[in-house]
Amino acid sequence: MKKQSTLGFLLAFVMLSGLLKAQEITNVRAETKGNLVIIRYDLAGKLTGQLFNVKVFSSHNTMQEPLVYVRGDVGMNVVPGRNKKIEWGAKKEIGTFDGELNLKLEATLVFSPMIVKTPTEDTYIRRGRAYDITWDGGVEQENLQVELWKDSTLSFIITRTPNAGKYTWELPLTLAPGDVYKIRLMSVNSPTNFHFSEPFEIRRKIPTALKLAPVGVVVGIGTWLLLKGLLYEEPPLPSPPNTPPNDNG
Repeated sequence: MKKQSTLGFLLAFVMLSGLLKAQEITNVRAETKGNLVIIRYDLAGKLTGQLFNVKVFSSHNTMQEPLVYVRGDVGMNVVPGRNKKIEWGAKKEIGTFDGELNLKLEATLVFSPMIVKTPTEDTYIRRGRAYDITWDGGVEQENLQVELWKDSTLSFIITRTPNAGKYTWELPLTLAPGDVYKIRLMSVNSPTNFHFSEPFEIRRKIPTALKLAPVGVVVGIGTWLLLKGLLYEEPPLPSPPNTPPNDNG
């Protein structure tokens, strides 16, 4: 009875907080059930398919190491959702404890699918220009590979870059114009995690019509001069003066 009452005293003063990194953990609450502490919480992700590593910490060891005797929605690959549940064997973990105990939940993103935001469908990009490729998803500090595809064939690897959500691409002048290009974003460490952009078009740096414009102007002027000559009758040329006969003798 003494141990049970001591445990009950402990649990009556459990205080919980969630590590609100990117607003993932909310609505944290707790209740006691025998020798267990039942922790419930809501876990929100930004993209469908994200997975989290959820840990519980206690002030009995100054939050240095996560709790071990836990089960439920805790550990690796926890999916987001409401009313997630963790059971903690408090008595088995720390025995009896007299005083106030603080608990903390921590969720770390361990997997996230990627979505290429730009380029979008019907976008056109000119050769020799800079263009921002943007995306959502991936894990913080993850290395990503950015690729250019034409139809269903890899053209070349544009770059490898840390996951910053954006990369500025300088389009080579040697790219063939076309409207069947796509960007593929792929995790270097998890190659099965990739995403294609919508198809977009690559155009010449200077449109062909502008290149032909000076020639058209010259032809136009020549045509105008020719028409002017046809519409305007020049005055007749004067007759040449009489030349003296050629005297050979």
